[in-house]
Amino acid sequence: MKKIYSFLAAFALCANAFAQDETSLTSKKGTPILPEEKEFAIGISANQFLNYVTRGAANPSFTYVNNPSNVPVALFGKKMLNANTALRARFALNIGANTQKAIVFASNITFDPLAPSFNEDWRTVTSTDVLLAGGYEKRRGKGRLQGVYGGEFLFGVSGNRVKYQYGNAITQDFSAPETTNFAGNVNNANGFSRVLTERNSANLFIGARAFAGVEYFFAPKISIGGEFGYTLGGSVQGKGIVTTETWDSAAGSVRKIETEVFRNGGFTSLRAGVDNLNGAINVLFYF
Repeated sequence: MKKIYSFLAAFALCANAFAQDETSLTSKKGTPILPEEKEFAIGISANQFLNYVTRGAANPSFTYVNNPSNVPVALFGKKMLNANTALRARFALNIGANTQKAIVFASNITFDPLAPSFNEDWRTVTSTDVLLAGGYEKRRGKGRLQGVYGGEFLFGVSGNRVKYQYGNAITQDFSAPETTNFAGNVNNANGFSRVLTERNSANLFIGARAFAGVEYFFAPKISIGGEFGYTLGGSVQGKGIVTTETWDSAAGSVRKIETEVFRNGGFTSLRAGVDNLNGAINVLFYF
């Protein structure tokens, strides 16, 4: 409780330090409080700072404001067209890769248990997530407290690819060589086969969002606030392609097979709902 009082006291002192004549909305030094035409804004989340002050949580650090799906957004900004109107944009590009390595006995016609040789099998998973959002914002208010509202369009795409590299090749002598079964990539049901690549189809999201919220300018060009939104959107996922290899005894060579598959059965969905129910608090800097 003492930390809450300390935070409120510090906030009050900060607000008093930048007190202004409400008719002019400038600080004692004459700096305009509210955003002006042609200014830009960058937003960050204030949740970790508030948790640190009020609950003694982990040390605070900058995190990003949330998108309608509560996924961290790398960039969030505004461009003021005039004092009461702004264009806003959100962008995120997340790329990740995870690699696993396993050791297997090397394929040798003459195996020496006293001096075995080894090869390596590899599994690499790469994923990509992209989010784009653009919108139009209106604001109204005569003092430090400003109401904001408007709408934005959303577009997102995500997908992943799995690639396998095997140390032991499939040959006539070793039509079923020792292979690491990382995640069901080896099949012995109808003869030996193993997966080379899994190209999962992209999951596409398109939607529209209406939002409303508030900003309080406790210092010139710096505000704290939050917003709620209502999002209507749909997701579509198509087919992916799995490439496997097996020994073709009739042809006397390795045969590669491509199979079209639906991940998660393939789906199309439409949904609507209120977002940001976690009550995210944002800080915006105008310059």
